[in-house]
Parts: sequence; C-alpha cells; structure tokens
Amino acid sequence: MQSGDQRIFRLEKKHLRRVLGSWDLFAVGYGDIGSSIYYALGATALYALGATPLALLAAGFVFICTAFSYAEMSATFPEPGGSATFSRYAFNDFVSFVAGWGLLLDYIVTIAISAFAIPPYLRSLINLAGIPYDNTPVFHIGFTVVIIGLLFVVNYFGVKESGRLSLILAIFTIITQFAIIAIGGFLFLNLPLIISHLKINVANANWSPDWWSFAKGCSAAMVAYTGVEAIAQLAAEVKQPARSIQHAIKWTVAVVLFLYMGLSTIGLSVLTPFELGTTYLENPVLGIAENFPIGADWLGPWVGLTAAIVLLIAANAGLVGCSRLVFSMGEYYQVPSFCYKIHPKYQTPYITLILFAILSAVVVICSGGHMLFLVDIYNFGAQMAFFFVHMALLVLRWKYPDLERPYKAPFNIPFGKGRYLPLTAIIGALVSLAIWLLVVATKWEGRILGFSWVGVGILFFYLYRRKTKLTVFGKTHIETIKISKYKPMILHHILVAIRGAEETHMLETAFQLAKQHNALVTVTYILEIPHTLPIDGGIPKKEKVAEFALQVAEALGLEFNIHPTLKLVRARAFDPALVDLASTEGVDLIITGAYHADLQKNHLLNQTENLLKESRCPVLFYRF
Repeated sequence: MQSGDQRIFRLEKKHLRRVLGSWDLFAVGYGDIGSSIYYALGATALYALGATPLALLAAGFVFICTAFSYAEMSATFPEPGGSATFSRYAFNDFVSFVAGWGLLLDYIVTIAISAFAIPPYLRSLINLAGIPYDNTPVFHIGFTVVIIGLLFVVNYFGVKESGRLSLILAIFTIITQFAIIAIGGFLFLNLPLIISHLKINVANANWSPDWWSFAKGCSAAMVAYTGVEAIAQLAAEVKQPARSIQHAIKWTVAVVLFLYMGLSTIGLSVLTPFELGTTYLENPVLGIAENFPIGADWLGPWVGLTAAIVLLIAANAGLVGCSRLVFSMGEYYQVPSFCYKIHPKYQTPYITLILFAILSAVVVICSGGHMLFLVDIYNFGAQMAFFFVHMALLVLRWKYPDLERPYKAPFNIPFGKGRYLPLTAIIGALVSLAIWLLVVATKWEGRILGFSWVGVGILFFYLYRRKTKLTVFGKTHIETIKISKYKPMILHHILVAIRGAEETHMLETAFQLAKQHNALVTVTYILEIPHTLPIDGGIPKKEKVAEFALQVAEALGLEFNIHPTLKLVRARAFDPALVDLASTEGVDLIITGAYHADLQKNHLLNQTENLLKESRCPVLFYRF
C-alpha cells in the first residue's frame, strides 16, 4: 500500500449471480443509448443544421473511442460502479468519488430528460383520442413530474422489468426505426439534397452552420451516444464478462450508428433542418414519421407509442442505475450506508429512490420546460464520467502494463519499454474534456448547476470521511474475511421480560435492536402467584407494580417510535412461563435480567439456569 492508504477488513458477502449474456447486455445498452435519439436529434439539428449527419458521425466516432475504453475496463474489472470503480483502481477514493458523483448527475438527468421527452411523443395519441394536447411549459413539467412519481412508486414496491422484456422492446424499437429508414430510403430519400447541405461555414449556402454552431451541434449529438455506462454497471452479473461485454458493446455501437445516421438522413429528406430543430425539437422522430407522404396516419401514433415506452424504460433504468451506483460507492465507504438502506417489507432501496426521484423532478422544474437546459446538464455529468474512464485506462496502462486484460482497446501506440497507450482513449479523453469545457464556458445553467452539484458532493465526501476516520485522498483497500458458519442475525420478534419499572436500559437495548431489525417487541411482566392462592387470585399491590412497569415500557417504546405489545402473565414460576410465552409467540430473542444483589439468591440462579437450558431461541441476560 502507498502512504495514506488504509486497509479495512470486512466479512465476505454473497456475490451477484452471473446470469446475463451478450443479448441481455445489448438490450440494456440499446434501451439506454437507443432512447437518446428521440430527443438528441432535434437539439443536434438546431445547431448543426444541414451538417447534422456530420455532427452525428463525429460524435459517433468519439462514441466508438469511448466504447473501446469501456469494453477494456469492464472486462478487466467486472464489478458494478462503472467509471467510479475504474477511477478507484487507477487513482484513489477521492477521484473515484468525483467520477461517481458526476455519474450520479448523469443518471438524475437521464431520468429527467427521458421522462421530459415522453409527453411530446404522446401528443399524436392524445390527439387521436380527441383530447386537445396542452403544449404549455406548466403542463409539460407537471406531466413529467407525474411520470417520475409513477416510476418511483413502481420501484418503491419492487416491481422490476425483466431482461427478456427489455430485449423484446429493444427489438420492437429497432424494427420501428429500421422501418422508417427502409420506407424513407426507398420512397423519399434525397441524397443529392442532403449532400449539398453537408457544408460548414460556407457563405450563402443553405443550412450551413458556422464552426462554432457545428461544435455545439457535435456537443448536442454526444447526448445521443451516452448510456454505454449502463452496460458497465451490470458487469458483476455477466456470464463470461470478457467475451459478453465486448460483444454487447460492439453490437450496440454498430446498430446505434446505423440507425442514427439513417434516421438523420431520412429526417432531412422530409423536413428542413430548421423544422427538425425548432418545430420538432422535443419529438424529432415523431416529426419525421408524421411528415411521411405515405403512411403518416398510422406511423405517427405507432412511433409515438414505441418512443414513449422506450423513454419510460430509459427513465426507469436511470432510477435503478442510481441505486446500483450508490450501493457500489457505499461498499467502499464513499457514501453512508443509510443512503442505500433497504425497505424492510418491499426489499427496495427506498431512501435512494426517494432522493433521486425528488432530485430529477427538481431538475425538470429548474429547466423551465426547455429541452436544451437538460441536454447541457446531461453533457456536464456524462462527459465527466467518460473523461475519467479514458484517463483511468491510460493511467493503468502506464502504471501496470503487465496487468491481465481479457480485452484491449485497439490502435495502441508504444510509449517506452513495454507500455502501449490506445489512441482511442487519448482521443476520447481530449474530446470529452473539450465538450465538458464547452458546456462550462457557454452554458451558465450547466456551469452553475453542475459545479454546485460537484461542490456539494466534495464537501459531503470530506465530512463523511473525516467522521468515519477514513482517508480522504488515499485509497481504501477492502479485504474480505470468510467465516464458514457465520449467519447474520435476523430478528423479527423480541420478547422482553421485565421485573420492575427501573429496567430502562434493558428496554432501550431491546427497542434499539427492534428499530435496527424492524422487529416486533413484546414486553411481559410475569406475576408469580404463590401456590397458596388460585392462579387468578388478586394481589393488588403486585398487580399495581406490574401495570406501572408495563406503562413505563410503553412510554419508553414510543420514544423510539415503537409500539410494544404489553402482556401481564400470571404464572406459578417465572422461567417456565417465559419459555412457554416465547414458544407461543415465536420470538427470535428473549431479553431479561436481574439486579446484581438478587443474583446471589439460589432461586433466581435456578430460574436463570432453567431459562438458558429450555429456551429454543437466544437469551440476552442483563445485569442491573
């Protein structure tokens, strides 16, 4: 270990099952990346005008470079966490946190922008139903927030989409987009017109952007290719990750590039760049379908429906991705454990879901109903993540040239003895940094919100690490210890047997355990009846003591937001009555105790010994 690093020992936990194959990863990757064209095409056309295909092609080249870096890093480190995990291996926990924190912003905006794009695509269906579509920003924002709320509810109660469903929907989407390209290619494609518009900074040329506008168009086009991180997040669940990940990424790249280039050329054959980037800024693919001279009546609603479904899945993937990433960061003590606390009933990370659903809704509200605001924020987080992935690859290639790498990015350039750096990672890092700087320099919204997010995150990380006495700028090494017979304690029901009203510390222990395990608590006072009296015979003085002790227990439980069940049990002997009650109630733990002075009495020692012998569950004995 290097100076400043720390070692932490932790119990070995069960690993995620490796059940996903190449097709499953392709479905997830395309579902995330393929959904971006439904909003990125309009933003690209707004700036790049007639050179939109060139902007998408340039961004696609950078996407290929990024895909190569992800393929190598995911195959080398098949763990969840994506860019945060790669940065931890290459740098330290602080850089890893910044990469992960930037990626969380990317996920938040994925939720926001995907949900925001749904209402415009439902317009044709709403109009088909005879309902006028409200195109005001207030309605659009409200509709989007409702969609995010519905996704939160679905995930809160644990309803999950299956990998097979993702694959089926991905196939339907690809078929739909391919149909648009095929029909348009045979009937409406106007290649001479499109080629004549592929001019940049040419005076008096139709739809020719200047170089600055084209650069902004390329920046907007990059949004169309974000989402490859979704594949990396699933690396820990992949069968044969070295082979499956690179195949899934290659298939995704090939399909996405073909469909994006095809849709842009067909779009510019039926619409002008101005119409695509203004009138249909928020639903460009629907605009293409609705302006087909043939079949627009049925193709428009169908495209609107499939787009809405795919965008909904992408928004849901963003919400799930937040949970996965926060859990991965928590495993390395970059965020507190309460951030990914699991709901006791639904077994879902409800704290994370609540937090990021609210944050994505806030981002939508801050947008004021403007798609371009979301595009700029999207690029801020995504390009941060991509930059750190490229840099992590380059640093690891330099520091550990002999590290086993099941897959290596191509086009390697020799640097010194035994060191080779891939040209694709160098280009990817430079372009990602350039686009990020472009957003920072030209978009005040992205600059303010992005840096505020990063600043709050760094302060949060610093304070958390200082509180837990962990290194801030070093690296935390996690070493697992396997205990063969270890089973985590699971408590559903705790039985507390009190002997008086002064046993508050014992009750506090019980309530704290119950709160931690979300367990039920039963507090009992066993009133021992002498053999000289009938079992239901009255003992007013002792009964009053018992009732008061139970009232104290109830009052103390409410301080912990726990409502204990109170039982006054009449019995001849303490220990058999307690064992019978524990068996009847099916408790997991008995908590009882005695005063130090009373432990010298033989009958109390016998009671304790009998209780320990006869009880079928663990007994926690408290000495006062």
